Amino acid sequence: MILAQPMTPSLHVKGTTKLVGIFGDPVTYTLSPRMHNSVFSELHLDFVYVPFQVREKDLKKAVEAIRSLQMVGVNVTIPHKQTVIPHLDEISPLAQKIGAVNTIVHRNGRLMGHNTDAPGFLTSLREDGPFDPENKRAVLLGSGGTAHAISVALLDAGIQNLVILNRTLERAQELVRRLKKSYGSRDISAESLSVPVLKESLERADILLNATPTGIDSLTVPIPPHLFVFDAVYAKVTPLLTWAKQAGAVTLGGLGMLVHQGALSFSLWTGLEPPVQLMKKSLEANHVE
Repeated sequence: MILAQPMTPSLHVKGTTKLVGIFGDPVTYTLSPRMHNSVFSELHLDFVYVPFQVREKDLKKAVEAIRSLQMVGVNVTIPHKQTVIPHLDEISPLAQKIGAVNTIVHRNGRLMGHNTDAPGFLTSLREDGPFDPENKRAVLLGSGGTAHAISVALLDAGIQNLVILNRTLERAQELVRRLKKSYGSRDISAESLSVPVLKESLERADILLNATPTGIDSLTVPIPPHLFVFDAVYAKVTPLLTWAKQAGAVTLGGLGMLVHQGALSFSLWTGLEPPVQLMKKSLEANHVE
């Protein structure tokens, strides 16, 4: 038996209700339905947000369904942030630079891809950290859609040096090549993720960022206490953050990034000012660490 996640009790779905949601695989972990539906109910908006588990082989059909079901739009999460692009009519300049889409807006039969991850991440880093990336040195784990967004956000914010580490070196190198098209003169490099490389990179870094679903498996690399550590994972306190706190480092999880990217998606779909504090409140009341 499959049990659906309960919606906010005061949320009423009727014939006029506008449909938004999230495409991903898996989507069982996502807090986005709770966050958006809570806000829709609080503001008395006739919207509902539904999670859709979409396999890679079904992605094209799922995107076509946005039109046929007259959906207002969707969020896009792992593993579709990059592969969804060919199925869209247009993408924003920022999404084009990043090479990943996390928000789709449906207007008059056309599908427009946006990326709210980058500005959402940067707002959380500066406000919730607080950490200012300007003239700092960063080590980033991962090379997927979230890593693309974080890289661009850091570079736009004036990061001095960016080292991208990934278990598959070719994917990290591919990300660096993409970034060099927009930031050719910047100090950006790729390395294969290993204990010696990570240890050496952290000795010279100001901030470590995890943009992978799993992060670091081995906790044998010492975390310098001066380091700022960010983990994009938001559904739990990760081993990386626990390990970093024990080392005396300042840490930040991905919940703030979720809120701020979701607030921007909300605004794109509704045309309204994003209710950031309401979104934070909906997650703080229900989030279990």
